Amino acid sequence: MRKTELRVIGCGDAFGSGGRYQTCFMIDDAQGRFVVDFGASSMTALKAQNVDPASIDAVYLTHLHGDHFGGLPYLLSHRRFISNPETPLTIAGPPGFSERLRALSDCVFPDIWADGWGLDLQLVEIPPGEECQIAGRTVRSEKVRHSAGPEPATALRISGGGIVIAYSGDTGWTDALIDISAGSDLFICDCNDRHDQSFDGHLSYDTLCRQLSRLDTKRLIVTHLGPDMISATDTPMVERAFEGMVIRF
Repeated sequence: MRKTELRVIGCGDAFGSGGRYQTCFMIDDAQGRFVVDFGASSMTALKAQNVDPASIDAVYLTHLHGDHFGGLPYLLSHRRFISNPETPLTIAGPPGFSERLRALSDCVFPDIWADGWGLDLQLVEIPPGEECQIAGRTVRSEKVRHSAGPEPATALRISGGGIVIAYSGDTGWTDALIDISAGSDLFICDCNDRHDQSFDGHLSYDTLCRQLSRLDTKRLIVTHLGPDMISATDTPMVERAFEGMVIRF
């Protein structure tokens, strides 16, 4: 059986702090190749690591901020005009994402969606709290604490080939992360700031450390790092993601 491998394509915040690209995690497994989130800079980030965007067969989205799904019109355009429009592509995300993706695409490339891109494209909405079979993988999402407009922000748990990868998405602390990460082989967790802040839409290192004993995962890495977390030298309790990082299972 083909082994599972995760590569960090982008792990930065929305503002390019530290010169990092926006969120995108790429996983190769027995079913093929998928990515979790696809921020506005993800096409450039893929090319920077010599990854062919046409090799992606599925995209799973946590929420609909630009730094997590803003690159999709460019991925779709590449599939249509550069690679092979007959290659199937599945995009899955929270309820309402299909309409938002159409609106974003027509904003970036006016009227491009009139013919459905001319692609073999499947859009699947993931109801929070339910388990779905999508592109050969078992996917479950849970609502988290992050304001993302009318569509919910979610954490994801993706299972396939005996491997469980969990991702918090963008969120402040919520007990939903306990269930999402339970028994996972890898938990990727938001950790935007070094110290607690007045807003609760992102986790801080201080908050995460207080909750670590409640998380059950074989390995935890933190992502969406802001300037304070990038420059911090006193974060021994967590492992920080970096672009090009590879994790093999």
